[in-house]
Amino acid sequence: MASEIRELLAAAQEAEVHGDTPRAVRLLHQAASWYRERELGPRAEQMLRHIDRLERRPGPPEPAGDDGFGFGDELLDGPAPPARRRTELTIPERGPALADPALDAWCSFCCRPRGEVGPLVAGPAGAFICRGCIAAASAIAGGEGAPLPPVGPAPAQRPAVRVLVELPSQRRARERLEGRAPRVALVLGPEGAGKSAFLQSLGAPLRPPFERIEGDTLLVEVAAPLAADDEARLLGWLEEHPRRRAVLAVRGAAPKPVLVLQGERGEEPVYDTDSLRGAVSGLLSAALLAKVEAVLALEAPDEAALAGLAKALLAARETTLPEEALAQLVQLAARSGRGAHELAALLGRIPKGRWSR
Repeated sequence: MASEIRELLAAAQEAEVHGDTPRAVRLLHQAASWYRERELGPRAEQMLRHIDRLERRPGPPEPAGDDGFGFGDELLDGPAPPARRRTELTIPERGPALADPALDAWCSFCCRPRGEVGPLVAGPAGAFICRGCIAAASAIAGGEGAPLPPVGPAPAQRPAVRVLVELPSQRRARERLEGRAPRVALVLGPEGAGKSAFLQSLGAPLRPPFERIEGDTLLVEVAAPLAADDEARLLGWLEEHPRRRAVLAVRGAAPKPVLVLQGERGEEPVYDTDSLRGAVSGLLSAALLAKVEAVLALEAPDEAALAGLAKALLAARETTLPEEALAQLVQLAARSGRGAHELAALLGRIPKGRWSR
């Protein structure tokens, strides 16, 4: 179903760029109907506002208006930028390049405008992609996100390789998340247990402030107390649609459960809100913790798990170490209290190649 709206929006953008206003208006009306049928009123209103803008042309530009295809400057921080003349669509000769910042384009994957998602990368066939979709696509493909390239053809280089290694506690957490499908899940684990990597395996995490939450899943790594406004936006966003869910990762250890139930899927620990409040050291309010339906505990990786992670990371870098040297590094990481973080730091200090002692 998402492909239907993408096709409508892409066709509307193409029609407007080529000056076919009647066709662009007709397609935007269809997009507005698509959003209304799915109870996405704000998106439908954005489509209608842009239709109004198109139908008022020609004429002097308004000092503040929609920044292309119905996504208004009222969604941006600060005053609206001055209106600009629409430029011709330009396509680079080859390879990805930074899209012209004066072009009113939007991401071909998430269908959000440049005004919401920031700079876009343009492909040679006229498609665009934003930073968030680059990160999500990279995670899906097992790659590593990279900074936006400069304007012009991308230089030929060997792509970076990232090996996604699932630690045992990460695998158990993923299985519980998929089996329970909770509306709000709390990921707890000490430093180096893999909280960041676990979130990134699910999508692109978002940091506060939560002024524009898109999609049905919000992923947040909480490193500081959430402001009251951010918690209110998060809770309000959850209540707006029953399909929305949030996964919050916080440093800490899961408390002792007040009850452990046995079922078809194994054990199901039950935690009280006060214990969870203590486990997250006050970073989340009791009101938000009361919404938590599943606690996903990540444990500090033991030496066996760290050894598997080290071998995978070394293989990705085409680097080999003697077994005794590898064991020594794993022991150091395990004793540091920083787990995988310290292991990655140690391995990062070893140049690429084959090494012996």
